[in-house]
Amino acid sequence: MNRSVLAEHLRPGDHVVVGQTTGEPAALVGELFDVAAAIGQVNVFCGYSLNPAWGGAIDAALVVTTYCGLGTVRHAVASGAARVIPAQMSQLSSYFDSGLLKADVVLLQVSPADADGYHSLGCAVDYVWIAAQAARVVLIEVNTRVPRTRSAFRLHSSRVVVATTSDTWLPELSAEEPDEDQLGVGRQVARLVPDGAIIQLGIGGMAAAVARALSQHRGLRVRSGMVGDWLPELVASGAIDTTDPDACMASLAVGTRSLYDWVGAGTMVCFATPAQLVAPTGAAAAVPFMAINSALEVDLRGQSNAELAGTRYAGAVSGQPDYFRAARRSPGGLAILALTATAGKLARSRVVARLTDGYVTATQSDVDVIVTEFGAADIRATTLAERRRLIAALAEPRFRRALDEGEDAAPA
Repeated sequence: MNRSVLAEHLRPGDHVVVGQTTGEPAALVGELFDVAAAIGQVNVFCGYSLNPAWGGAIDAALVVTTYCGLGTVRHAVASGAARVIPAQMSQLSSYFDSGLLKADVVLLQVSPADADGYHSLGCAVDYVWIAAQAARVVLIEVNTRVPRTRSAFRLHSSRVVVATTSDTWLPELSAEEPDEDQLGVGRQVARLVPDGAIIQLGIGGMAAAVARALSQHRGLRVRSGMVGDWLPELVASGAIDTTDPDACMASLAVGTRSLYDWVGAGTMVCFATPAQLVAPTGAAAAVPFMAINSALEVDLRGQSNAELAGTRYAGAVSGQPDYFRAARRSPGGLAILALTATAGKLARSRVVARLTDGYVTATQSDVDVIVTEFGAADIRATTLAERRRLIAALAEPRFRRALDEGEDAAPA
């Protein structure tokens, strides 16, 4: 059997950084799993993944670290095969830049080179770009399905090693249809967003609900770490200021094939690093930045938990604190926490007296407004007693009495 290009470049003890979502080279990750034992210990940093390989057996020679419990990597976290570093996206970039997190080898999926020899990173530009600048070698999987997208961040063929080629469809995340409660939250959020604002959303049903409620707005811009299938729909509605060439900026586009085709077919979306997204420049610096994030639960102080679901690490710190603080630096911006009042088949209250195991993703001083389908609570310039009353009123009615008494929410 021929020795793989990956095996030729790996050394025992190396720190390998793997691209996220559509930037993850599935074939190279498969090879990494195959050759790790023969090489010796290999340290791997991976993020949000849609690759089912992370749900299978992982050789003990691979020491896996992640910042999240998102996508398929949640299986590795749940089984103990991956350890979690809770970190903001801005911190991850700075960690790789400073060497606090090491990057000897970077594995990426990219487009074929253009006429000038540049490979596009497609729909994924994030901290891995920073890691690639520090790496000893960047090994790429050249996939003809990766679109050439608009971005200042490209890799020249002289700086990379082509490890393999492929012609496989990008991994998809099915568009999540928002339910009635999420649509109710979306309508409440839309009332807080002025025309001409910058919005930040994520992916999933809540983001789709908010985007749908914003369809009648005008002159909006987008600065979002992740965008989903809601973005082309919002553009088609006329809500986005299409006269601004940088109206839509993102780090990751995660969704269905139609989203990837839309992104690749035009120049509407500019892909940038997380640091650029939280620091708008030019005319965008003078408009309200509305950071809209969700959480698994919120307590009566206004603290959010977007990480721990019961005993499972199922989320991430990710960009929530970064975007909330960016919003509060902008003129008229708001840090908005949007979530349904209940969750799960048993309708467990998401408004709680105490966060699960004390996991705090956004602090009580990071959040401006909390929204559920039952209303919006502006907790700026409020005392602790005042915000307790305001937040308790956002719970599903049968849970409110217990919250008023300072207890963990239980049905009345």
